[in-house]
Amino acid sequence: MISKTKYQATNEEIRSLFESNGIGVVTGTEPLGDGEFNAAYKVSCEDGKDYALKIAPPDDASVLTYEKNMMDSEVFWYRQMKENTDILCPEIFAVDFTHRIIKSSCFIMEMMKGEPIWKCGFTPEEYAQVQSQKIGMLTKIHAVRNDKYGYRQTGLRDSWYEALRAMAGNLVNDCRNIGYETPDGERFIGLIDKHESALRQAPCRMVNFDLWDSNILYHDGHLIWIDPERGFWGDPVADFITVGKGQKTPLSDKKEELEIYNRTAAEKIELNRNTEIRYACAVAYLALIEEVEKYVRYEPDHPNYIRNTVDARDMYDMAFDIMR
Repeated sequence: MISKTKYQATNEEIRSLFESNGIGVVTGTEPLGDGEFNAAYKVSCEDGKDYALKIAPPDDASVLTYEKNMMDSEVFWYRQMKENTDILCPEIFAVDFTHRIIKSSCFIMEMMKGEPIWKCGFTPEEYAQVQSQKIGMLTKIHAVRNDKYGYRQTGLRDSWYEALRAMAGNLVNDCRNIGYETPDGERFIGLIDKHESALRQAPCRMVNFDLWDSNILYHDGHLIWIDPERGFWGDPVADFITVGKGQKTPLSDKKEELEIYNRTAAEKIELNRNTEIRYACAVAYLALIEEVEKYVRYEPDHPNYIRNTVDARDMYDMAFDIMR
């Protein structure tokens, strides 16, 4: 995937990075993954081992406020999963935020075997089983608690209301700063204020907010979690955007997924007006992300620019209907 934010590393840069970190002599590199923000490479070494190298956007790339220093956040969330859960995820071998060799933040991690879920060709029955496992992974990260909310890279707040309002406000400001207006974003902030009481009731948990099937590898009956960089401390209900019928349907259409979740979750999620509103806020926040990011990531004629436009409209409409 080509986008405006991807760092184009040279073979010499990659060889030098690996040698300076004592990992090995590089014998081959190739682009890796379908991500739209960071660059990733499969790197083969003389000892026969393969590694994954992930590189943040260049310093002069236009990124959103919450995306600044997001690679540090990704390393943090990988370590949270390693230390607090039994979820399978890559081991990190080296972190380099000095920009001395590769002129952007980067890290080297274990190259995991497997294919993204969406590529595996599961039968409907097999896919349903995999989705149950995926929901089980969410119960594990939601058991990891904190007492402050929001993105680590932009500053934590005392409540989910304050954090979400600041997160949305940053995106609205980002949009203005690149020359566009977002009436839907402004409306969303007003609805956050309207539902302050419900949002203040949200617990503070580890939230991934990006557990799409492309971010889960399947290998030999096991699920492997990759790319947790968009995580934050916040409302666990937000993670239901990636299960069931997806982000364009209300929480009330995900009763089966809630039932699967509540079978093993230490803290159950009840379907009620409060959680419906909190979920709708998460959907509207994702809509705002997609609306604003298209301006910094794609040209107007790019298919993903059009995709973001359509998806954001659908999500706003669904969420605003619940929150009005």
